[in-house]
Amino acid sequence: MTTRCTHFYSLPLVVASLLFLHGCQRSDPEQATEKAAASAASTQTAAPHAAEATPKPGQIHGKVLDVIEAAGYTYVQVDTGSDKLWAAGPSTAFKKGDMIAFDSGMPMQNFHSKSLNRDFNLLYFVDAFITDRGTVAEPRMPEPHSKLVEHKQTAPVPNISKAKSGQSIADIIAKKESLANKPVKVRGKVVKFTASVLGNNWIHIKDSSTGIDLTVTTKDTAKKDDIVLIQGTLGLDRDFGYGYVYDVIVEDAKVTVE
Repeated sequence: MTTRCTHFYSLPLVVASLLFLHGCQRSDPEQATEKAAASAASTQTAAPHAAEATPKPGQIHGKVLDVIEAAGYTYVQVDTGSDKLWAAGPSTAFKKGDMIAFDSGMPMQNFHSKSLNRDFNLLYFVDAFITDRGTVAEPRMPEPHSKLVEHKQTAPVPNISKAKSGQSIADIIAKKESLANKPVKVRGKVVKFTASVLGNNWIHIKDSSTGIDLTVTTKDTAKKDDIVLIQGTLGLDRDFGYGYVYDVIVEDAKVTVE
């Protein structure tokens, strides 16, 4: 009796133990699954911000150090971790410490901002800033070369003789259709020189034939007030983006300082 009684009362205990163990074994995978699902949901929620904050090739990424508003544009200084750089773009609400990115395709060296009356050794002009809120975009900025489609008419430069077997600036403008995509040779005085923009140096020259200046792209260098001989190909209606639009331009020129 004693033995049978012992087995009789032990059976419910064994069953209960088995059910308890089964419950424990079942709850662990369920908890693991819930944790994995929660982790995935958290990753999915954070992913868009992480993607937006990650710079793409050709972009500069950094922390905002300083912000200046001027003439409807935002000038922002960023710390990339290895350098401190300035960029100018559409008016955007930034605060110090924000993480932003921007395209590096429009560097301007030795740029003077008239609106700020300030010189920048290097300034990136951008169509848009990228923040953790997404892309902030506005129309293109005209400040680097505003109204380039219009010729700048001022007084001619005296005592600039026409290049032998070449053209004057007035000749080039008057005969631009027949000279399009052909070699031209013109002498002039450098009134502006800008280095390293869109892969080229940019020169503006004037001569005695007209008050209009002629724009030249080249790999060569010159200084303001140099008298130079320009030999290159005449291009018409060139749009380089970022506000760089020219109806007449001499491209890929060889520049000889006289």
